[in-house]
Amino acid sequence: MDIIISGASKSGKTSIKKVIFEKKYPYQTVFNEPTNKPESLQVESLGYFYLNITEIPSTFSSKDVNEYDKYLSQSQAFIFVIDTQAPLNAQYDYFKSVIPVLSKYKSGISFFVFMHKIDNANAGQTDYYKTKEEINSKIKQMCADANLGDLEVNYFATSIYNSSLYEAFSKIFQNILPQNKNLSALIDHLANTCGLENAFLFDVFNKISLASDSSPNSSQNYEICSDFIDLVLDVSGIYCVQKENEEADSYFDDNSICSIKINSEINNDSKNILFLKFIHKNLALIAIVNEENYERNNLLEHNINLFKQAVKNILKI
Repeated sequence: MDIIISGASKSGKTSIKKVIFEKKYPYQTVFNEPTNKPESLQVESLGYFYLNITEIPSTFSSKDVNEYDKYLSQSQAFIFVIDTQAPLNAQYDYFKSVIPVLSKYKSGISFFVFMHKIDNANAGQTDYYKTKEEINSKIKQMCADANLGDLEVNYFATSIYNSSLYEAFSKIFQNILPQNKNLSALIDHLANTCGLENAFLFDVFNKISLASDSSPNSSQNYEICSDFIDLVLDVSGIYCVQKENEEADSYFDDNSICSIKINSEINNDSKNILFLKFIHKNLALIAIVNEENYERNNLLEHNINLFKQAVKNILKI
């Protein structure tokens, strides 16, 4: 699978790529060098798929349509990054130069806009909705002017300082992953059978969800899962012994499981359990379940084993 990341100068494209796929800490991104030519990064094992991430520098414009076209022609997703803390007019002008290339592939590519750097510097629901409304209105108008009024645009508010980027990329992968419908149907069946409130299939080391059940999922639930993954990896890194000739971070096997009780600030009597069960290598089921259903261990274990085998068949692993 191929994904293009584009945007005007200093919009945050390089930081996004480095934080998500190169495991850099956000504070390290201040040392990023400007990107002067297209840079591709291959993620060899993202949920058992090869993924190419190509960052297009802001020096590319309508004069480079043929070069731009070369990358876009083989991509499944196009991400345009907008820096919400910078003047927007110049960024709109740059987007306008990209439209001629997008028009050729609108039927075969998913289009996403990251309203980036929405964090403490401009926090607040009022500011967020006002910014989204302005950006949405402007992009729709530019697309309409270019006869692209039917182009479906998906918006995400993102920041490198929280889990919003991981959540955004999760939804992108779920959108372009061919096996997503089968995996989601499988998770729905498991959730209904075992009484799971929410369930996700995660690529643990990249903190990206490849599929989830169809019940409403809030950003808070995704953040809880993301923090839980960090906890599991940190504790495992401290206490687990790595075998000789074993790959880095290979602390788990198909029988590895971890669970914690969720404390709710709203409901002190909450009896929900968050558990993580590895399916294969870095692929894991993460679910929120009522304590009563979690204690029906034999039924839960039996159904997860069936789910595990079905996932392996779908992904051919």
